[in-house]
Amino acid sequence: MRFALGMFAQSFDTYPLTFGYAAQAQAPQGTADVLDVRGADGFALRFLIQSDTHMPVMVSWTLPPTSVVVAVTGQPAPTTIAPGAVVVTAPAAPPASASQEQKDQYAKDVLALRQKAQATPVEHRIYFADYRDVDGVKLPFRLRRAIGADTTEETTFDRFQINPRIAAQKFAVTR
Repeated sequence: MRFALGMFAQSFDTYPLTFGYAAQAQAPQGTADVLDVRGADGFALRFLIQSDTHMPVMVSWTLPPTSVVVAVTGQPAPTTIAPGAVVVTAPAAPPASASQEQKDQYAKDVLALRQKAQATPVEHRIYFADYRDVDGVKLPFRLRRAIGADTTEETTFDRFQINPRIAAQKFAVTR
């Protein structure tokens, strides 16, 4: 749905959306109009449209982190972290000789850190760029998806075909 919104910028009869003007923002392409988009079941995102060309620039929404990684002081840092994961730093664990009460309190403190991080949403974005004319329709030939500060996917299209002729044989059932 988020991809389709950016590509076609319309509401769908099967999934009605409400658009509201939020603000103007500066984007690398220039000034962008920011729209708040709302739908059923808490669906919400920000839709940025370039003010002078009216082409979509970006859609942005937030979700809970994909995971929470707890880095313990004095331990080696994680070498790989999945996009959308949040890293929280916990204090060093109590020594083995610590009382059970101290160990239980440490476990509760780490759990509280994890829960707080899980409750902090992470921003997801899809950027639209390299618009070209295809049979009178401007389409983005480059899409970039990011979670937080990390680019997770980049797609470049070499061509689009609008309403191409499709042979009926492609739909024939083979026996």
